[in-house]
Amino acid sequence: MNIEELTKIYRCMWCGKTMYTFPKDGKCSNCHEEGLRLVGKYVVKNPHFSQIIKISSAEVINSMRAGNLWFQSPRYFQEYVGDGQKARTDIHDAKYSFIDESGNIDDKNADTYRLLCFYSLNVDKDGIFLEKPSEKLIEFGDYFSIVDLETLLSQVKSHFVTLNKKASYVANWVNYLTDKYSGIYSPFCKYPVFEYQKEFRIVLLSDMFLQVKKEPYKTIPPIKDFDKVFSEPQPLDNLLHAENIIAL
Repeated sequence: MNIEELTKIYRCMWCGKTMYTFPKDGKCSNCHEEGLRLVGKYVVKNPHFSQIIKISSAEVINSMRAGNLWFQSPRYFQEYVGDGQKARTDIHDAKYSFIDESGNIDDKNADTYRLLCFYSLNVDKDGIFLEKPSEKLIEFGDYFSIVDLETLLSQVKSHFVTLNKKASYVANWVNYLTDKYSGIYSPFCKYPVFEYQKEFRIVLLSDMFLQVKKEPYKTIPPIKDFDKVFSEPQPLDNLLHAENIIAL
């Protein structure tokens, strides 16, 4: 969308949807949650889009290409210890429903979430990078895969419909909040220390996750034809030193 100037823009702090008029019922038209926030004015001079990318080990990417997705519990990231700890560990991830200076309110639904996370790279209409990927991304793994997001979301939806599982999902970019932010906090909110991750995530919501505590949700049986959704793994250095997504 090419926006020259807008004076009032509202964003749902749960799913990230942007609206240009405030709904009469005060609820997001996408996820139907309350918690819209006036984010002010946008001026867009260069139309662009975000290419979704998965960064991990070659083994994990090849497993995803075989249709095996692992949606992690927020507790996985809150309690993570191991390789890439600085990038992966976030004690606040999907933990609160509201934050302010007087204290944070825990999200009672946190155990009903499962998360699948990606990196997003802003490029212009010719595929030229609008920002240089951070060297810190190596904390996630030494390989990357370019993702066909539209097909991925369609296949994830079909997976749940086919298995008749009661689960819904929301997919959107993470909002990186300022240190002085006060208000609604959702699984799409993170603190500014993680902003270099430019994260896009898919959040599953289902009461069935309450029965398995913090175990990940795995796509069983594997989703077919995912080798068309995720490109073959390439060394991360190729991404870090490229200037155009087309070259990859």
